[in-house]
Amino acid sequence: MTVCDKVIRAKKGDDNAFSLLIQERKEKLYRTAFAYVKNEQIALDVVGETVLKAYKGIRKLNTPAYFDTWLIRILINSAINALKQSRKIVPLNEEVLLESMKYQEKDYNSIDLLSAIDCLDEKHKNIIILKYFQDLTITQVAEILQMPVGTAKTYLHRALKKLRIELREECFDG
Repeated sequence: MTVCDKVIRAKKGDDNAFSLLIQERKEKLYRTAFAYVKNEQIALDVVGETVLKAYKGIRKLNTPAYFDTWLIRILINSAINALKQSRKIVPLNEEVLLESMKYQEKDYNSIDLLSAIDCLDEKHKNIIILKYFQDLTITQVAEILQMPVGTAKTYLHRALKKLRIELREECFDG
């Protein structure tokens, strides 16, 4: 059964078809959410919220072929909303700080990369996350971000250049 078939069935109320669609994409959804929020629990919450919004709104999806684009767009918006909310919250207990320190000890290289990505402005960050965390083509990225392919390529090139500079500085400063 193709993606379009599953989407059509899900639009008609087939919960199994919707579940299959989500199961096939859950790892990419989580990786993308984590790339935005940098927190395991918040990333899981973002994925959960995305699935709920997608489930409620699947009937409004006009073109089944755009399911992936539509779903990623929901995820990005949910992640950005979660970031806005989490910035308002200040962690007061020691457990949260210890948990984040455990995460930081895991892999310094990925932390440097995530920090460097975090330093990018929103349009460059979106391009990098979609291209490398979702493994999308530049055409798909452009479609999701609603921009011409040439603009997406330019943003990708600039984002990679900024990342190289940022990572070099971190290597020499550390």
